[in-house]
Amino acid sequence: MAHKSISKTDEEDIPFVKIFWTGGFDSSFRIIQLSRCNVIVQPYYIADYKYRHSIENELNAIKGITEDILKNSETRFTLNPLIIVDAESIKTNNEISETQKKLAEEIALGSQYVWLAGFASLHPGIELTIEKSEDGHIGNYFKTSGCRIKETIGDISYLTVDRSKSAKEMVTIFGNFHFPYPITEMTKLEIVDEYKKMGYGETMMKTWFCHNPVKNQPCGVCTPCKQTIGDGLSFRITNSGMKRYEIDRKNADKLWFKLRKKIRWRIYKY
Repeated sequence: MAHKSISKTDEEDIPFVKIFWTGGFDSSFRIIQLSRCNVIVQPYYIADYKYRHSIENELNAIKGITEDILKNSETRFTLNPLIIVDAESIKTNNEISETQKKLAEEIALGSQYVWLAGFASLHPGIELTIEKSEDGHIGNYFKTSGCRIKETIGDISYLTVDRSKSAKEMVTIFGNFHFPYPITEMTKLEIVDEYKKMGYGETMMKTWFCHNPVKNQPCGVCTPCKQTIGDGLSFRITNSGMKRYEIDRKNADKLWFKLRKKIRWRIYKY
């Protein structure tokens, strides 16, 4: 039996889903969702060896979550081996780079979207998991700045960017992705509830998000840690991480603290 990309449909074929998997909260939830469908899943992990200090933590999370999924009695999918791609090997272009810089001034769009968009241009239809969020976050921008098209194939539903009706910046960065539905309409706390309903509450705690771990625990002060706390998931941060977060928040505008943060980064990398 032939395997079709999820972007193409044939009722006799098993859907083939390409997806970015970081071992994080959102992408791991999507993997668990897919595990209960009759699909073949090919996960990709983009390794930023130059700037990301959490690669080992993320890969360990993926390993542990995979083990939980494969031993679950409700698992139906075929999960292909994880493909690890060096971020520096991904070809991109100036248009993507300049658009990312422009959008980063408006929303929390990290530099990783340069190589994510570059990779997606070579692998159109790859899933990128983005949940519902407030102003200033990617999910809100995706909802308000682009026209979306919903498609369903078998058990799978996803959204795509309507290239003819969306802003040019939207198309440049997000035009080649599939966005799994209804995750795009769910908040972090709603996803927490779904993890638990599916019997994956303990697995959820294995997901990873921090970019700069301290003694293999979330630092509390990197952007993903701050977003996690802001989204109501502070229970994922240790007491020491929360203490760092509160100190940073309290002193963020003070010159002496900005200098201290630079020294802290050079010595401790967080």
